[in-house]
Amino acid sequence: MGRSTPMVRSRREWYRTARLLRRQLGRRRNRAGGVRTISELRTRVITGIDGRQDTVAPAAGSIATEPRPADGGRLLGNRSRSAARSRTSPLPLLGVWFFRGLLVIPFVLMAPEIIALILGRPDSVANVSASTADVLGTSSFLLFVMMLTVTPVHTLTGWRWHLILRRDYGVAMFFTAGTDLTLAALTTGDTFPGGPLGRIAGHTFLVFGTLSVFLLIPLALTANRRAMHWLGGHWRSVQRLTYVLWLTILIHLAFLFGLSSIFLDALAVSAPLALMRLPAVRRWWHAARRARTHRLLRVGAAVLLIGLFSVGYTQLVAELATKGGAAFVQRPPSD
Repeated sequence: MGRSTPMVRSRREWYRTARLLRRQLGRRRNRAGGVRTISELRTRVITGIDGRQDTVAPAAGSIATEPRPADGGRLLGNRSRSAARSRTSPLPLLGVWFFRGLLVIPFVLMAPEIIALILGRPDSVANVSASTADVLGTSSFLLFVMMLTVTPVHTLTGWRWHLILRRDYGVAMFFTAGTDLTLAALTTGDTFPGGPLGRIAGHTFLVFGTLSVFLLIPLALTANRRAMHWLGGHWRSVQRLTYVLWLTILIHLAFLFGLSSIFLDALAVSAPLALMRLPAVRRWWHAARRARTHRLLRVGAAVLLIGLFSVGYTQLVAELATKGGAAFVQRPPSD
């Protein structure tokens, strides 16, 4: 009765192996996109995980190229080796930290005026009032554009080393825009009377600008793996607020500048980014890049898209350089 037969022992070993595999799947569930069984994990490995939106959340696991089904296992190994090389190769690491270093520029440009404001020096309030929108407002939009650029660059080139920058630039935009809103509420009384509320919501363009900052709050708070795990399938729904934010920013700029340079520059950088997010365009580009077909067409399209993007982006950077340089020496232009 108490003797273990070979069949019983083999069944015990099978259950022991199954429990071990279940623990491993539990640890890897987030990285594999929420799979629950071995068959689902194998399906995800073969078909690839195709991220479909830009967010301010961690890039890891949200976007991947789609490997060919016939090469599932081998492609997974190649991807792991290429990811390991990206982590250890100095060039991608230097590139990531170079772009991270750019995040401090808005605060460096505004630091002298903010320090003067804290110390209560003469004209410091007027200087901050004249500079905050030009420097921190423009910087916030540039950071937003850089965040949106991460996925199109991956679609065009297949690069992955830069994906982490999407989260970094999104969180940096939140702090930059939040600082801009705070300084505007405190210092722009000479331009927008009515107290702090009137300074951030006294006009239509101010309402949409303030709404854009508040939309950043849930995006920034969920820009981490713990939030991804806690929200589960609802995490992507929260992150789709990025597109609502995009729209409110453009409306804010339209009411503020009208059909003039800044708004047109914003449209110039937005059009290529929006086009590369169309599902049909992304699928076609991914397939053509993997198959190495339509090279001339892809090169021509890339040149046109990058050219249009560069026209608007360089104008915005030049605007920031001019107004930011004036703010740094505490001589902001009087508009």
